[in-house]
Amino acid sequence: MRFLRFLLKELVIHGILFALIGTVVLSSLYLIATGEEASGYLRALKGFGLFLTGQVNTAKVGFSSGAIIRSGAAVTLPLALIALLVIILISVVCSSYSVTTRYMALHFEKKTSVYAEKIINGIAAVLAAIPLFVGLMIIYSIAGRYCPLPVVAIVTVLFGGLSWDATNFLKTDMLAQVSQTHAIVFSTLGRPMGKLFPSQGTYSGYLFQASLPRFIPYVAGKVPAIIGSITIAEIAFSFPGLGKTLIDAMKALNGTDTLVASVFVLLCVNAFVSLIVKGILFMFYPRWYEKAI
Repeated sequence: MRFLRFLLKELVIHGILFALIGTVVLSSLYLIATGEEASGYLRALKGFGLFLTGQVNTAKVGFSSGAIIRSGAAVTLPLALIALLVIILISVVCSSYSVTTRYMALHFEKKTSVYAEKIINGIAAVLAAIPLFVGLMIIYSIAGRYCPLPVVAIVTVLFGGLSWDATNFLKTDMLAQVSQTHAIVFSTLGRPMGKLFPSQGTYSGYLFQASLPRFIPYVAGKVPAIIGSITIAEIAFSFPGLGKTLIDAMKALNGTDTLVASVFVLLCVNAFVSLIVKGILFMFYPRWYEKAI
C-alpha cells in the first residue's frame, strides 16, 4: 500500500497533474503578458490538445510532438541529470573534506587543511556570486558552441550557485552531528576518516549516511532550479533543447503551439528528474519520504 501511495502521489499528482496544470498556468501568463486576444487562448488550448494526442499539423506549426519530446530527451534531460550528479558529487566531497578537517583540527590541532578549506570555500562563494549568464558567456568565448555537455553542466552548477548551496546544506547538517553522542561514539572505534569521500565504514561516511534522509529531499527541491539553469545554458550555447525551442517559439509570429508544447515537455522533464530523486528516498527511507516530501 505504501508503494501504491508513492506512485499515486508522484506519478499522478506531482507528475501528470503538475505538468498539465503548470503548462496551462505558465502558457496563460505568457499570453497575458503578450496581450493575446481570447481567440489566442483557444488556439493555444487546441494546439495543446493536438500535441497530447500526437495530431499536430507539422506543415502549419512547424513541429511535431515527437520532435519536441526528442529535443527534451536528447538534450535537456541528459543535461539535467549530469548537473544533478555534479551537484551531489561536489557537495558530498566538499562536505566530507570539511567534516574531517574540522575533526582533525579539533582533536589533533592540524589546522593546515582548515586553511585550505577556507580558500576553497572562498573560491566557491566567488563563483556562486557571478551571474550564471556571465559564466556561460566566459565558457562560450573559450570553447564556442560545441562545448561538451558535461562541461556545460559543471559550469551551470558552479556559476549558478547550486553546488555551493548544496554543499553548505550538507556540510552544516554533517557538522551539526559531530558533537552528538552517536558521532562521538563512532569516532572512538578507530575507523578511517574518509577525508575526500564519505565511503562506507568511514567517519565521514557515517555522518553522511545520517544526513541522507534530509539531504535527498533538499536535492529534490532543487530540481526546478536545475532545470531552469539548464534551459539558460541551452539558449547560451544554442543547443537544440527545450530552452532554445521556447525562445524560438516566443520569437515566432505564430509560435504559441510550440511554446505550449515545449513548456509541457519541460515540466515533464522536471517531474521525471524529481521522481528519480524521490524514488531513491522512498526505497531507502520510506518513513522519511512521508515526512519530508
